[in-house]
Amino acid sequence: MNFMDRVIARSMPLWEAAASEPFVTAMGEGNLSRELFYGYIVQDSIYLRDYLKAYAMAIFKSRTLREMQVFYSALGFVNDSENATRLGYLADAGLTDAEVESIPKRKACADYTRFLVETAEREEIPEILMAVMPCMLGYRYVFEELEKRYPAVLDGYFGPLVRDYTGEGYAAACKTWTDYCEEVCAPLSAERKERLAGIFEEASRHELYFWRMAGDSHETE
Repeated sequence: MNFMDRVIARSMPLWEAAASEPFVTAMGEGNLSRELFYGYIVQDSIYLRDYLKAYAMAIFKSRTLREMQVFYSALGFVNDSENATRLGYLADAGLTDAEVESIPKRKACADYTRFLVETAEREEIPEILMAVMPCMLGYRYVFEELEKRYPAVLDGYFGPLVRDYTGEGYAAACKTWTDYCEEVCAPLSAERKERLAGIFEEASRHELYFWRMAGDSHETE
């Protein structure tokens, strides 16, 4: 089993728990309230700003042109593939992307983004990769499980969001980034790999708490 297979397997219980969260289940069953959903979209939009900052910091810390190009490609991918759907839902909620900037972060979002930014500022490329990857890979797992359990979700209001993370293009991007992580991390010492796996697991735990926050309209900073 290679390095990325091991770190993913270690965090899989957290992803499985996320895929079974009431918020996700309600989305699949089609009875998720628009209030909760829009609250999630708002916090996800806020989160995305700091997620992109982590990639920007990785560009700054890159040692080769290839590294810079790899991380730069992620900035465009997020904007192109996720932005249109997210902005559409924000518009349904009567909000613009600019207006979201004045909305406070809820606790799970604040904790997660603080972890991302502090890791990106303090650590090197392998550690930054382990901090950002659970968002990309975990979302794919959660939404693929959602589609398997509730295929009709694709025909409903939440269908565009689900398709963003279950399509062939997103799967290909996940594989590309997983392979890159393997290339970067595999040659490192066993001690550092263990630490990297811990960062990946911590990020996955933040992912789970983010989903729990989405289902709790009373969760606060």
